[in-house]
Amino acid sequence: MAGWRRLALWAAVVVVALPALGQPERDPPSAADYDYARGLSRVFESAVARVEESVVHITSVEERQLVARDFFGRPQNRTFRRSGLGSGVIVSDDGLILTNNHVVQGATQLIVRLHDGRELEATAVGTDELRDLAVLRVRADGLKAATWGDSDRVRVGEWVLAVGSPFGFARTVTAGIVSAKGRGLGIGSDEFKEAEEYIQTDAAINPGNSGGPLINADGEVIGINTAIFSTRMGGSIGLGFAIPSELARAVADNIVRGGRADFGWLGVEMRALTEQEAASAGAVGVAVTRVVPASPADRAGLRTGDVITRYRGRAVASEDQLVRAVQFTPPGSEVEMDIVRDGRRERIRATIVDRTAALGGAWLDAVGFAAAPMRPDLRGSGNAPTEGLLVLRVDRAGPAAQVGLEAGDVIVAVGGRTVKDVDELRRAIDRARDRRLPIAIVRGGLRGEGVLRW
Repeated sequence: MAGWRRLALWAAVVVVALPALGQPERDPPSAADYDYARGLSRVFESAVARVEESVVHITSVEERQLVARDFFGRPQNRTFRRSGLGSGVIVSDDGLILTNNHVVQGATQLIVRLHDGRELEATAVGTDELRDLAVLRVRADGLKAATWGDSDRVRVGEWVLAVGSPFGFARTVTAGIVSAKGRGLGIGSDEFKEAEEYIQTDAAINPGNSGGPLINADGEVIGINTAIFSTRMGGSIGLGFAIPSELARAVADNIVRGGRADFGWLGVEMRALTEQEAASAGAVGVAVTRVVPASPADRAGLRTGDVITRYRGRAVASEDQLVRAVQFTPPGSEVEMDIVRDGRRERIRATIVDRTAALGGAWLDAVGFAAAPMRPDLRGSGNAPTEGLLVLRVDRAGPAAQVGLEAGDVIVAVGGRTVKDVDELRRAIDRARDRRLPIAIVRGGLRGEGVLRW
């Protein structure tokens, strides 16, 4: 037995000693090494200090009354209550807070906790489901707005910090680098995946970080943390994603001005290139067949016959890709486009506008969709009617979506009467009894009828 003990002890000594065998001796860190490490720490500390008072913790509460029946058929009123946690960042000294739409969606009450511990009830100024952003407002003194950074100047490999309330732990800071740019995730809709441009980072982002800022070494907000890829446990595995600040800022400005950020609009008709045209242009792209007068495209100098090859730095491979990219661009954004004109390559700038407003339409918030009067250039190549109201966009959580209304439908009658003007439809909604309104639509040459309820 004693021999076995000696052998085991000798083996243990050998195993412990092995890692040190063959390793060269290293000089201890120099004063310069320590200064460098402390310098990096000071940069992080300074960046956090510049933004920490602007980061808030958000508690969203959803409360609904449910009516159920017991075994004897008697009604039993119950209250369903659910709460969620998220983060946000103050973007104006008068109380505007930017966060994710999914943080506040469905909430009947929003509580914001400030850096100094004050808890305030917030109201929603507006939301944007497509780009997953929302603007809240609180009434308080002494608020400090964060400083915006330019996400277009962010570089892969750059140090960044994520600030927020992961799992409810407020004022949490994690560090990492920008791992990639221009990621498309299809979070809001697979339809717009190719238009998305998320910033990917390995700074730890966890549930509860959503809506908080991603900042650079100068303490500037260069993104809004919004999504993670994770294990089944839901924790960070170094794959976090943030909405670029240039997109977030444009959406926030739209929401503050009008309560929502609608689809973008350029004002061109186009077609795919033939193989011969693509070879002549030396690039993939789409050919402009018509420029709408007084549109952003017209003001930018686009002409019939131009070939658009790149939009916001991305190659244009098809008509559908360009349409989606323009729609995803928040109104008011200035964009760059590369074109080929008469064999020469040029770059032009255009300012995207609100599609609904540009087409003379309006949002009908009560029923959850936007519509505009039909006109010849909106008919396309299908069998769309010459008169009626073209549905431009449908709120996926609204009454119109529940009855199956889709973008591209043409409303030809309301309550049994023909309708040609958005104001007519609005008056019909206001007069509707019991919040029920029969409508008739045309979709792809087929006529259908349904009832809007709200």
